Amino acid sequence: MTTAAVPTAHGRHPAAPLAAASAAAIVWGLGALFVRAIGTSGLTIAAYRMTFAVPVMFAILRVQGGRMTAAIMRTAAPAGVLFAANIALGFSSFQHTSIADATLLEALTPLLVLTVAGRMFGDRLRRIDFLWFAAATAGTITVVVAGRPGGNQTLFGDVLALAATVVWTVYFLYVKQVRLDGVPAFAFMTAVITTGCIALVPLALVMSHDLGSLRGTDFVWLFCLILGPGAMGHGLMTWATRYVNVNVTSLMTLAGPVVSTVGAYFAFGESLSVAQVGGGVVVLGALTMVLLGHRPEQIEPMPLEGV
Repeated sequence: MTTAAVPTAHGRHPAAPLAAASAAAIVWGLGALFVRAIGTSGLTIAAYRMTFAVPVMFAILRVQGGRMTAAIMRTAAPAGVLFAANIALGFSSFQHTSIADATLLEALTPLLVLTVAGRMFGDRLRRIDFLWFAAATAGTITVVVAGRPGGNQTLFGDVLALAATVVWTVYFLYVKQVRLDGVPAFAFMTAVITTGCIALVPLALVMSHDLGSLRGTDFVWLFCLILGPGAMGHGLMTWATRYVNVNVTSLMTLAGPVVSTVGAYFAFGESLSVAQVGGGVVVLGALTMVLLGHRPEQIEPMPLEGV
């Protein structure tokens, strides 16, 4: 589907939204490693991540010249609840199953998005994109399944990861609709973090058993998580979502499992076989073909909005 042209401003390259979505997917892949490096429960990490992220996001918003309004906060509230639920479930899954298993289940997101994107937004893929879609999905499955013997899987962890995937899909589609309605990207994301924090922290205070257990380098990894996958990753993806076919942006997230699995090999000694390397090459190659195919005809971006 070819979208209507939107005038480009401030000399931004028309490919900027695709580049932003790609960068966000790569940075998100590092998030699982930061979570694994912190030696506390997923709910505790999520609570700290959301709490410390609020002032960080407002500070960045202020530097950008943006502003928060009650209307943006209300619009962001449903997304904030979904975001908090996804983080709590996802972070917990990284603690109870291998990064490989968790990322495999996360890879279902593009398939779930594909089933509804056409009806919701009119976003459809070109015929050739279905080939790249299938190749990227198969490559992701190869990356993860080939590494199973070296992982630490539990059914409970896999169920958490699957639940996180469903919640994330709903969140992803909601963000697309909000951005099409013209809500500014970073202000919206700041409101999402704030409302998500309000939803998550009370739950953590009641249910978490190790809120006081973060020590030393845990806070280093926590702030890497906030600034990298959080501010940078979500900020870029939220902005890009307005201008790019939602099937394409969801497909870009398949780069995350490749980054997570390769990173887990170097950081935590999880297995990495020749088959996984080959699967990763297929994923990145397929995503590259999607990017090249959509750059000239799918988007005409506006400047990065902070207000």
